[in-house]
Amino acid sequence: MHTDRLEEYLETILYLIKKNQSPAKTKQIAEELNVSSPSVTEMIKKLHSMGFVEYKPYQGVELTDKGAEEAARIKRKHQVIETFLAEVLDFDRREAHKEACELEHAVSDSVLEKLYDFMGNPEYCPDGHPINIDKNDLQREEGFIPLDEMREGSAGTIARVTLPRETKERLTSLGIITGEDIQVRRKQKQGCVSVMAFGSEIALGRDIAKKIFITPRGKNL
Repeated sequence: MHTDRLEEYLETILYLIKKNQSPAKTKQIAEELNVSSPSVTEMIKKLHSMGFVEYKPYQGVELTDKGAEEAARIKRKHQVIETFLAEVLDFDRREAHKEACELEHAVSDSVLEKLYDFMGNPEYCPDGHPINIDKNDLQREEGFIPLDEMREGSAGTIARVTLPRETKERLTSLGIITGEDIQVRRKQKQGCVSVMAFGSEIALGRDIAKKIFITPRGKNL
């Protein structure tokens, strides 16, 4: 079996399990990969024979421990490459994601770890998700969004800040702290966001705001 295709399926199944908070449906897999349902059924049978998945009729596809470990490895590779493209080569976040989907199948584990070390072993990817995912906690999906995508007047709780230590320390002194409430007051055309945090109004550039992740309250987009 072609390794690239196997990895695509495992990564897609992981994504759908996280999205559903339940087993991945074969119809969903077919839609995500733009393949026919019979092709998905055939691949699921092969993955099952290799010990990667379990399929329960009318319920869907689950990852075995072996499958979860492999899916977590593939996901981590994608995240490291995406982080390198976005943070070091300054790719747009969406373009970085697209390129990482292609490169993750070609980059060796040794090259990947060199990239990871070169970046200083980042804890989170550009989307705010942990790079070193726990394979035993694959179904956990955190419902946060980047601050720059929230609308004026919306509010929430700061879930994660994925910025360099010096910047995080400066933001901490201003009240931008994980676990604290924040409200968007104004959004400027040039991308700046004015927020209320710790009783003070603070202006943040878009490059900063897009790396502050918020657990929203109500409709925030």
